[in-house]
Amino acid sequence: MKILHTYCLNYNLGDYYLGIGVKNLLRKYLDVSLIAETNIQGREFNTYYINEVVNKRFDLLVIGGGGIIHGSHWPNGWFWLIDRDFIKQIRIPFIVYGVGYNYWEDESIPDRGIVHLKETYKYSASFSVRNDGSGKRIQQQIGISPKIVPDPGFHVNLGRSQTRGIDKPYVIIQLANDKPLNRFGSLVKRENFIQEMRIIASSLSLSYKLIFAPHVYEDVWLSQEISKGIDNTEIWDFSYFAFDHAYESLAYYEHAEFVIAMRGHGQIVPIAFNTPVIALENHPKHRGLMEELNLLEYIVKIDDNSFLSDLKKTIHHVEKDKALIIEKYSNINTELTERSEQAFRELVTGLNG
Repeated sequence: MKILHTYCLNYNLGDYYLGIGVKNLLRKYLDVSLIAETNIQGREFNTYYINEVVNKRFDLLVIGGGGIIHGSHWPNGWFWLIDRDFIKQIRIPFIVYGVGYNYWEDESIPDRGIVHLKETYKYSASFSVRNDGSGKRIQQQIGISPKIVPDPGFHVNLGRSQTRGIDKPYVIIQLANDKPLNRFGSLVKRENFIQEMRIIASSLSLSYKLIFAPHVYEDVWLSQEISKGIDNTEIWDFSYFAFDHAYESLAYYEHAEFVIAMRGHGQIVPIAFNTPVIALENHPKHRGLMEELNLLEYIVKIDDNSFLSDLKKTIHHVEKDKALIIEKYSNINTELTERSEQAFRELVTGLNG
């Protein structure tokens, strides 16, 4: 089977992680002879591309994962650049797999997005969303009922391990600074967050090396502001990892003592490696994921007045119960693997039918 995989390829390390997870699953459960890829954020699926590339050269089109149901400024209200009337011109089966509904809490998808997603859902061989509450949000706003599958980022490793590159105990701090007004509410609140995180970083650096892990270029500044002047810290080399070396950065998550994460990718990847994670909540998907996995005691809202004290308590909780958390993660990952396997069994049945 020759597969064309379209997902986000030009902005965020985390999206590359999810792409790795999707390809791992495809190769594990399907008879794959080739996987090619194209950037869903830039590739227009016009009539020529559909007929001369998609239909002629491939047997299956895979869309996702990642939070691609997002962006009211996009022509179709989400990332897939295809005219609604052209969707039915795709003659090979296509699936939407493990995608996220990434609109912010105070946003709603535009009408053209609802119409386009309904058309995509109608013609797809399978349409699934990731297990971060996206299914509920899509059903409420769009009126379709997609399948819910584990985020493909949970399968970045599939049993593989990478060499540890740091010989001392370290903690990953993964912060997000794109769309700061959405994430923090105001620049004043962002400054308050920076000062409180500097207190956390100063305390942690006495026991651990701190590795700041920007996933997009805008994150670098925030990591610099928080780590500035604090000993025993470093910011990983974003320019090296982005984006052709994204796979190499996974080793940092695999061998960390624990992770403090402000992105869904930063939650998902460490859990895949059984590395404890504390989620810094600023988007519905953060709580949605931790709720799905029964891990709500390890989430802290960044806009709560008690943020600093809550984060200190949660860090202490993780340090004290680390062995139990790892055991819980192991059980979670076993269940997620079984759910993904079942999703692909159903997918194969549908494709064969």
